[in-house]
Amino acid sequence: MKKFFFAMMFAVLTVASTCAAADVWIEHWQADGIDIYAADDSIKGDVSQSDDKYFTVSTKFVKRGEVQHVVKWTFSKYQSDMWRYETSGMDGTHTTVVIPRNPLFEFCMNKLRRSYRITDDGGISYYY
Repeated sequence: MKKFFFAMMFAVLTVASTCAAADVWIEHWQADGIDIYAADDSIKGDVSQSDDKYFTVSTKFVKRGEVQHVVKWTFSKYQSDMWRYETSGMDGTHTTVVIPRNPLFEFCMNKLRRSYRITDDGGISYYY
């Protein structure tokens, strides 16, 4: 019985450790010496086929192994408009167009298993 109990505890701990949320490295900003990590379990939202699409994700800005600050991103798209974002560091009066190739946007869309397309509008590319 003890062997069975320990075997079950080992199985539970193994599964629990493999299901834990992780910070996923997204990119390095060389000029600032900053690494950007996405909190894997923070990706939430609705990117269904409705007119309003949005999702949020929290990121950590890390320099020399120390978290400098945490930023919450909200990506949104209305009807046929291009994808836009707003961060917790912005003043809330506007959104900014997401320019391809944005590693954070693409990571989240892949994680959510949603498609996007990149369209060139007169020399500038956008996500749709």
